Amino acid sequence: MRIASLLLATALLGTSACARPGPLQSLADVPTYVGPDAVSVDLVRTMPGGNRIYVQAELPDGEKGLFLLDTGAAISALSEETAERLGLPIERGYSYIEGLGGRAPLDRAVIPTMNIGDASISDVEVAVGVRGLPEYAGALPLDGILGNNVWGRFALEIDYPKDRLTLHRPGTAKVPRKSDPMFFDGGHVFAPLEITTGAEPAHTDQIIIQIDTGAGGLLLSGRTGQPFEQDYTEGVEPVLGLGAPDKLPASEFLKSTRRIPVKSMRLGGSRLDLELEARWLNYEENSRATGPTGMRGLVGHELMSRHVVWFDYQGGRFALTKSKGKGRLVDGHELFLAQDIERFGEVDPSRSLHRARLLAALDKLDESVAELERLRAWADADEEAYAEATVMLAAVHRFRGDLAAAWSVLEPLSAGDLVDNGELEASVNGLLLDDRADEAMELALEAVDDRAEEWAPYRAVSDVHYALGEYEAANLQLLESARLAGNPDAHLVRRARVALARGDSFGAMAHLRRLLDLYPQSGMYLWFYSQLPEDDPSRQTFKADLDQAIARLHPGDRPLDFVVASHAAMGDEGTAVEVMERGIARDCAQMVTSPTQDNCTAWYYALAGVEKEQSLALIEGALAETGDRPDFLDTKAMVHLSRGELELAHGAALSAARLSPDDIYMLWQADRIKDMATEAAE
Repeated sequence: MRIASLLLATALLGTSACARPGPLQSLADVPTYVGPDAVSVDLVRTMPGGNRIYVQAELPDGEKGLFLLDTGAAISALSEETAERLGLPIERGYSYIEGLGGRAPLDRAVIPTMNIGDASISDVEVAVGVRGLPEYAGALPLDGILGNNVWGRFALEIDYPKDRLTLHRPGTAKVPRKSDPMFFDGGHVFAPLEITTGAEPAHTDQIIIQIDTGAGGLLLSGRTGQPFEQDYTEGVEPVLGLGAPDKLPASEFLKSTRRIPVKSMRLGGSRLDLELEARWLNYEENSRATGPTGMRGLVGHELMSRHVVWFDYQGGRFALTKSKGKGRLVDGHELFLAQDIERFGEVDPSRSLHRARLLAALDKLDESVAELERLRAWADADEEAYAEATVMLAAVHRFRGDLAAAWSVLEPLSAGDLVDNGELEASVNGLLLDDRADEAMELALEAVDDRAEEWAPYRAVSDVHYALGEYEAANLQLLESARLAGNPDAHLVRRARVALARGDSFGAMAHLRRLLDLYPQSGMYLWFYSQLPEDDPSRQTFKADLDQAIARLHPGDRPLDFVVASHAAMGDEGTAVEVMERGIARDCAQMVTSPTQDNCTAWYYALAGVEKEQSLALIEGALAETGDRPDFLDTKAMVHLSRGELELAHGAALSAARLSPDDIYMLWQADRIKDMATEAAE
């Protein structure tokens, strides 16, 4: 223990915070809480056994807010909407905050009082409207994050298996003897972590790392990863977090990382036999750093999720112990629904949209539909809520395969309403799939009139031109849409589809090559690209691009299903089957329910062109059990295609597209299989 304490004190000299604001109140200036010595409250998750943990806190207006429990944040954060509802004075441009997503401006406010169970705390400093803070956790409205300027007032006891948080008055918590030293710098929590790698020979070393309940697995940064660099993979992957600029394309978040296989760890006085991969960022000393300056690394919830975790901020101890008794499986959506009904009664149209979202997340679609219909019939419903409820209702009808009902409920909405609620593309392509191109064009042009500065209407107009065979006009509309989106690489899949329809296969390949460069982990682009080469030079180019894309990815991130399809398209059947076997073992064997596992296996069989009778039996059995689902119907289309049953393949692909008319993958699938069936018939 003495060695660990010395390591801890030495390693933290000069360390800076992970989500660093400007000047914070010192711990001595932060008032303690008012209440009993120990306060226990339920934790909230977005699903039973879900990853991150949330807590409810009563705000000054009497409403319960939902907050991420984040020991990795120095300062708490509050959504702009909640700050405005509370009427808090906001200091604009107060300082900045640093997270994995980058540096972002910090607007500051102070919540005068907040209650967590029977514990009342005051003067909670919050960053308002931080970039990268999500609006929802599942279907649960998220008010913000509670960080260490709240938790540092207590000693925390987090029982992950029981979804229970106990707040102890400082000096009263009975922290287990088997614990480790912990350092709290007023913003972040650090403790020693011993890692044993899975390499041969195994290597064991100890590092000092930040404990972050808001993070996922194990993240190493900079020199922290160097003791374990005997064995690693290197690749690109998205790195997301607070501070990320709004509206950036997903490719901007791809970062080069290394992954180190970990066999076991010691943390908080306990041995963890968890086999996982540690992500290592900033392994090149002279490269531009990802995340906050000086970040050493993060231990996230994956390492703590089976334990009771103790944070003794004032006593300087950190511990993990076994949870006693049975765990609980609580769904936050059920909790929120019960709380809403208790407060507002069984029937309240003003609460119907909120309840409908919760019910849909619980897969209680009949009850969700009833709430949506209740709101739509409510005389006092405002236009915005009515439009949102209508679009959601149409989505439920479409999910169930009742396209006529979906069209019927959408009819009263304007094109602008459809744009505002993300429904325009589904409506326009739904009309096109019903051979109603004139209505589709009328709707798309109305959307241009209503929302001339938005990019979505122009893409919808392009889709109609494409369906009418007006490919030059379709391309021009896509370029205008990309201009309005501020992204020259926008809509490249559609641009490739248009180029191919114009007979420009090289242009289509160029667009798909660009997509593959931007998103090497996306198998869809790889697969569509694999269908295009018609001669040996273009096949060789594709094979080189395939190898390059795969080499950029960590082995566990490779889209093995589409790699199978690509090798099969190139005539390399042996490699296709070998990758198929690895894919089924990696992807399908882990699935919980029989229909999803059967669908996965049938999908791999179809892409490799093997086990054709069994694949058909598997997918038909899965559909019989679940009903029509677009992803399962897409598998059925590929199974029929592998069997040479082109008309049946087209029928399944068309059904899948009708259920997901806003999915360009489904639309292109239906297109290409239709062309194959037409060509075969001629």
